Amino acid sequence: MRSQLVTLMAPEDEAAFLSLVFERPTVSLITDERSPTPEFPHTRALGAIDSLQCMLWDAAILPRPRVEHIASCDDYYLRSEESLIQFLRSPVKNNSIGVGRIALATGWKGAPATNPKTARAMTEWFNALGRWLKANFENSFVYASDFKPDVGSRERTVWAGPRAIELSRQGWRLKHHGPPEYSLHYFAPAEEADVLARYRAPRNLLCVGRVVDVGAVESETLQKQTFRVALAPDAPFAEFEGPFSCTRPTPKLGDEVACVFNENILGRRPEPWEPREIRKLTPANRDRVLDALRKTWRV
Repeated sequence: MRSQLVTLMAPEDEAAFLSLVFERPTVSLITDERSPTPEFPHTRALGAIDSLQCMLWDAAILPRPRVEHIASCDDYYLRSEESLIQFLRSPVKNNSIGVGRIALATGWKGAPATNPKTARAMTEWFNALGRWLKANFENSFVYASDFKPDVGSRERTVWAGPRAIELSRQGWRLKHHGPPEYSLHYFAPAEEADVLARYRAPRNLLCVGRVVDVGAVESETLQKQTFRVALAPDAPFAEFEGPFSCTRPTPKLGDEVACVFNENILGRRPEPWEPREIRKLTPANRDRVLDALRKTWRV
């Protein structure tokens, strides 16, 4: 497993972080996880980094990283992950900043660390870096849809630097792992309750209708198939056609069905609702299936 801290850094935030890292004179930044020679490139120069995937190496803890030669590609791969701190840098592109992280490979709880000779020193070093990040960075964010800005929720796992937050106030997008149509929005901690009150969860919709056309199978693996359904009069639209996930028994032409839709929160399609699941209804299972769908999808 890994101990990790998800970070979001503008270049100025990264420079401040690496200045702290390099206060240890024995620390270097390894700038690639593979090399044509056993000697891996490393640097202490802040402006000499191109790779987004780096490792922090303290020669006082690990005098020489272990490498492995891979004959099939005639390259050397960096090992000793448990005695190096992974540093994934934040990608900066087109007025957006993505997340990175610092991470340390550790043993399972209750089990010895992978390298008992370096485990204590590496844990102390990693924890010290984490304390600095939490003291100087912020984690007061809402993760919200760019397409529907009122759809979002509290996000506590990302720690962003002050310059990244300043740039976000100037219109830059702060991006997490997830849909590219979502962004992180900073708020002052004292305003948390008022800010969160302005956001909501995505809505789901459950409708009953009848199959008027059965289309192609979109994915065997995902059990997804296109159906055109005429919906009951209380639905917000009279008919819908799209790919639904379906479990057996597969609905046939003329069958009564229950359809679940998700609110369109990404804007990839013009329709306000996205097809999600379709289930065949029979007199024997109708109430049970509808109750199960309401519970599963919180309709």
